[in-house]
Amino acid sequence: MSEQYEAIVIGGGPAGLTAGLYLMRGGIRTVLLERVLPGGTPLNTGRIENYPGFPEGISGRELMERFTAHAKAFGLPVREFAEVLSVTRQEGLFTVTVNDGALTARGVIVASGTEPVRMGIPGENELVGRGISYCATCDGMFFRDLDVAVIGGGDSAIEEALSLANIVRKVYVVHRRDALRAQKILQERAFRSPKMEFLWNRRPVEIAGSQQVERLVIEDTKTGRREDLPVSGVFVYVGSRANTGFLGDLVERDPAGFIITDEGLATATPGLYAAGDVRKKTLRQVSTAVGDGAAAAVGLERYILGTQQ
Repeated sequence: MSEQYEAIVIGGGPAGLTAGLYLMRGGIRTVLLERVLPGGTPLNTGRIENYPGFPEGISGRELMERFTAHAKAFGLPVREFAEVLSVTRQEGLFTVTVNDGALTARGVIVASGTEPVRMGIPGENELVGRGISYCATCDGMFFRDLDVAVIGGGDSAIEEALSLANIVRKVYVVHRRDALRAQKILQERAFRSPKMEFLWNRRPVEIAGSQQVERLVIEDTKTGRREDLPVSGVFVYVGSRANTGFLGDLVERDPAGFIITDEGLATATPGLYAAGDVRKKTLRQVSTAVGDGAAAAVGLERYILGTQQ
């Protein structure tokens, strides 16, 4: 027999933890399912400086530990290592199948976040975990005093490049354009770092090595000229995609796969809401995820109690 709840939150990042907290405060019997450990993407962020209330900044890990403790203080059950395989709906009741059973609820909030997009170039699949990484905070220590490349020019790429610069010998930032997209404050820090070198108008075309990464082949986007960049590690930040495969056709998605919601964060399926990075939105930050989690929880609470306007 499946476990029964009033609400199920899928995903334990800032949006999911906020949603769970609000639902528990509203008296809604809720469980949160997290496929690894609660905290989400911010766990991999060395320092968060734009979350209100922390003028000196705070590590992503510490901030999310506080989120988790706050939600648990209101009695939210957090199921770790619970990978959601599918979500179905029949006669107004959702069934969420996980790796160790099934749960049912009247409503679901999807806050499953995103996963890194791979480049799809030769050598990438073969060398993942052997010099290729999508998380400098997780793996940077393995490259102490070595040369590495960071692919990308957005906030994530530059934040992680700055983190690596404290550990490695040299960081090559490979960007397909001639200017970064990252926030100005991050750009200024990066340009001041003596360990960082910027390779403009370049794109990666191959990662080579016998057992470990030995070099990155890059191509000039204007001339087509190729060159070898000897590095021991390649850190990839070229985008992200929404984790929505388990939802089937219960939701509408934009061309990039992100969930489309209304202003109340409801999806096309009654009782199913989406919050955080997984939904179509213009800004993906901890602060916006928190707002999403609160709004989705209030919407779902009203749906369950039958007071929805």
